[in-house]
Amino acid sequence: MDQAEALAALAAKEKAEEQLAKAANCPPWRHAAFGLLMAGIVASPAFSFAIRTAILIAVLAAIAILVQSDRKRTGMFINGYRRGRTRMVASGLLIVVLLLYGISTYYGLALGDSLTPLLLGLAAFLIATVASVIWERVFVREMCA
Repeated sequence: MDQAEALAALAAKEKAEEQLAKAANCPPWRHAAFGLLMAGIVASPAFSFAIRTAILIAVLAAIAILVQSDRKRTGMFINGYRRGRTRMVASGLLIVVLLLYGISTYYGLALGDSLTPLLLGLAAFLIATVASVIWERVFVREMCA
């Protein structure tokens, strides 16, 4: 491979990454939907076992629907745990949501308090929605760098 071919290959790679960055722009409802999924998981200990199970089944089904929606809207689904700085955002969010869920489970199941899990679910919604926006911005920055 000569220098001209190498430069052409690099240019093609950069163009593909720019196209990925453009396709990754999510509408606000998509970020809110992700936040709602996380909120559902965190708030679920506020409810009886049957309702809690239904919530978790609904969240799993909604994940599949969101993946299909992304593929239909953009032609692809980008895994949140991909290499790079986006993984740090996703890992940080995972830690926060797991902590919120742990606290929610303790208050909801051990103490019988149903208000605290609902409040923690609201916090999870806000945190996850903001984290989704941040993840997208980091991804776009990585693709356009």
